[in-house]
Amino acid sequence: MKGWPRRTRRVLKFGVAIGNRFFKPGHGTDMAQIYVCGGDPRFCDLQTAKNNLDMKPLFRINSRPMKYPTLHKVMLTTVALVASLALSAQAGRPSLSTAAQNHKGGAKNPAMSARGASHFLPFAIYELDDGTMENSVGFGNGLQNFESLWFNQFDVIAGQTSISTVSVNWGTPLFPDPSQNGTPVTIAVWSDPNGDGSPTDAVLLGSVAGTVQNSSTDTFVDYTFSPAVDVSAFSSFFVGDMTPMNNGPELFFQGIDQTSNPQRRSWIAAMSSGGPVDLNNPGNNDFLGLIDDFGIPGNWGIRADTGDTTPTPTPTVTVTPTPTPGDALWYNGDFNDVDGLTNEQDTFAPGFSHIYDDFNVPDADGWDVTSVFSNDLVSTNIIGASWEIRQGITAGNGGTLIASGTTVAPVVTPTGRSGFGFIEFTVEVTGLNVHLAGAGANYHLNVTPIGNLDGLRAFDSTTSGANCIGTPCGDNDNAFLDSTLFGAVYEPVADFGSQFSDFSMGVKGTVSGGGGGDLELTANGRKVNGTNTVNLHWRGATSSDIDVFRSQKGNGGFKLIATTPNDGSYKDSTGTTGGASFKYKVCEAGTQNCSNKKAVLFKQ
Repeated sequence: MKGWPRRTRRVLKFGVAIGNRFFKPGHGTDMAQIYVCGGDPRFCDLQTAKNNLDMKPLFRINSRPMKYPTLHKVMLTTVALVASLALSAQAGRPSLSTAAQNHKGGAKNPAMSARGASHFLPFAIYELDDGTMENSVGFGNGLQNFESLWFNQFDVIAGQTSISTVSVNWGTPLFPDPSQNGTPVTIAVWSDPNGDGSPTDAVLLGSVAGTVQNSSTDTFVDYTFSPAVDVSAFSSFFVGDMTPMNNGPELFFQGIDQTSNPQRRSWIAAMSSGGPVDLNNPGNNDFLGLIDDFGIPGNWGIRADTGDTTPTPTPTVTVTPTPTPGDALWYNGDFNDVDGLTNEQDTFAPGFSHIYDDFNVPDADGWDVTSVFSNDLVSTNIIGASWEIRQGITAGNGGTLIASGTTVAPVVTPTGRSGFGFIEFTVEVTGLNVHLAGAGANYHLNVTPIGNLDGLRAFDSTTSGANCIGTPCGDNDNAFLDSTLFGAVYEPVADFGSQFSDFSMGVKGTVSGGGGGDLELTANGRKVNGTNTVNLHWRGATSSDIDVFRSQKGNGGFKLIATTPNDGSYKDSTGTTGGASFKYKVCEAGTQNCSNKKAVLFKQ
């Protein structure tokens, strides 16, 4: 260290370096010191930290004294630079984004969203992170790294017990360091014999050699185990990596996600002397603990996947498009390719997530509901479905349950749409006989696919109202999530990101005393390029063609505007803009066998 000022040499011996900053922890009543240096290391300005960072108590792991090799870098990175590490809402909603996002700007919990690595449709069966690393951690003395183990603990999922791949996200884009690439590492799987989640008794089950790749790019690098490592004899296991000692400079290999909820399952093991670690028995290392307990809450970017199950959507079919449900009384609209939110029961874990979206019953005598459905992005094997209709849901309050049930024989049909590598299916519960009071009454519907704990997923597709029927038309942002899997109690989905406004689902049945004999009409209005446009849907006609009639307030009675094939739907571009009021009816062509009348109002 010749040529460095004495105070800098002392920091490098007892503290830690981050870019052009050097940190020295405080002791006793002294405050931590931060040295900020320019391109020439001989010129450094001393700053005093605002918080006392006395590290001594933090390193008394297992009552053994800690020596020079420390986690200062990471600890001080988190504490002293926390302001500069704040992420934007997307952070890649990625959002977590969710797909299109991440928490905060996207999904509140990325494992809940269908878009992105952890969002609804995870890349791995076992994972804790949200796909983005906001910091990275190294073990050393400020000048060099020492050998160390980094690993996550997972509970075994039934049917997902052959660990074939471990994936690691190296470094962080916030402090990019491509010089890490090519560093030799060992990837490992360990048992947890007593199942308590602690590695004190962990035993190596398998390991493979590899190298660091794609560092600082938020890319997961896959390391394959052949044959796969069997963890079926255990209720808990660990996966992770061993990073090597080097002769400097100190590198910060291990990416850590600090924007999703810390799971307290991410561990470090090393020797406080800086000596070689015990890879076979991590509990024999005298520097052992959860990374959270070193003041660095977060989850390692380490995942595991299995070769037990190929994600095959249920049922296995040749996908042909299913037309928009023209016989629906209410349909919130088609999947908009934006995202999906957790809507599943007993899939990757025991428990449920229910998405509720609202609909109105405008007819005075109400509706007689015969079936309900949701459109879901699915990989799990569907063995059933549950459903509920509620009234009065508000944040944190499930309101009043009107009707509910479960079936082991849902009708599962491909819609012809897909997203994020998953095929969308309509999951429908039929054979219902539920009367809903009308005259504008508002209800919330949920239909949830039930899996078989195969570790796979299901997500209710988002919609913007395309081809909707009835009201609301995929445009009122009034959906809720109730989930034991993610700890949500009737939480407004808008809390998870703006893309989670409305969800694809619907209600089928008949209008009670709705008139028009067997011919039933629904109508929905929306603006298309500024023009008032009405989507008409009908059911019950037997003729080959349908006459469409419209009346406009102030323009007299019904006038025939079109004769169209009896395919169940017609779109009327009225040619008007601004405020307007219309009424519609449809009749079997050339007859007086007509439907009920439906009014559509466009506000100014």
